[in-house]
Amino acid sequence: MRPESMPAEWHIASILVHLRPERSDAIRAAVSAMPGTEIHIEEAGKMIVTVEAPNEGRIADHMTAMHLLDGVMSAVLVFHHVEPAGVAAEEANGSTDV
Repeated sequence: MRPESMPAEWHIASILVHLRPERSDAIRAAVSAMPGTEIHIEEAGKMIVTVEAPNEGRIADHMTAMHLLDGVMSAVLVFHHVEPAGVAAEEANGSTDV
């Protein structure tokens, strides 16, 4: 039986953010401050952000928050993967049986 605080699954998503290049510093700082986010690629007017969270609602909340940032023209989900918690924990510990 899993503890209450352990999620049943783990969600990983990538989001394509189109932004005004002159606002990139402020947007980068705001996105980086969001828990569970990581900016992977950034070029003029675009960035790819991954978000990891215990449920799809948290992913949607992050995507909405990005979209509402001043200078963001769109934030679009391009990939979403759900991993059962047991598998994610095994991979984190390096103990996967194949």
